[in-house]
Amino acid sequence: MSKPLRPRKPYTVFSAVYRFLCFLAVVLLTYLLHVTLMPSLRFGSVTPGLIFAVLGVMTVCFERLRTIWAGMIFGILLEIMQPTVPLLNLLLYPVIAILGVLIFSDKSMQRLEYERGLGKPGRNMAFWLRTPLCAAVDTLVYEIVNIGYVYLREDVFDIVFVRNAVLDILATALLSLLIMFPLRRLFGVRVAPDPSTQLQPKPYQTSKQNR
Repeated sequence: MSKPLRPRKPYTVFSAVYRFLCFLAVVLLTYLLHVTLMPSLRFGSVTPGLIFAVLGVMTVCFERLRTIWAGMIFGILLEIMQPTVPLLNLLLYPVIAILGVLIFSDKSMQRLEYERGLGKPGRNMAFWLRTPLCAAVDTLVYEIVNIGYVYLREDVFDIVFVRNAVLDILATALLSLLIMFPLRRLFGVRVAPDPSTQLQPKPYQTSKQNR
């Protein structure tokens, strides 16, 4: 009888290092394309938000901490290289990443079991829905802050700002759909059945049954 094969530790370490390097490369390349290529690409009168599109993909692919780190790196790079309002980018991008993580990241198995016990579906929304929704919500928060800043500066404010904000949200969500599958493949995330669908709610036990 043949013995079961054991996982090779060097391969595991190599895989972890490879994914980390891919993460850093995507973050840096996203920033470079955001400041060089994206301004020349127009969707109507706006430029899609590449950073928020990538953050939407990362929110669904990775654990929460890594997505927050990506938001912090984007904020630091933009604050250093493209300063606008002092400390605005440094604070805004991590906050947006945290908000996206809280709403759209995978629920823990304990949370799913708890929801199933309450009679709720207890499953994660499909990744191809969560990704563009996360990118859209991230862009919405950014546009709200941007419009609020324009209003507080007492600049001329009209319906054009709102129209451009809506176009930006739609364009960024569409861009996240286009880059979603290539990035997931690069990160090593494969489409697999959601383990939460295999959960079954535990029957309610009374105190007499526990005795």
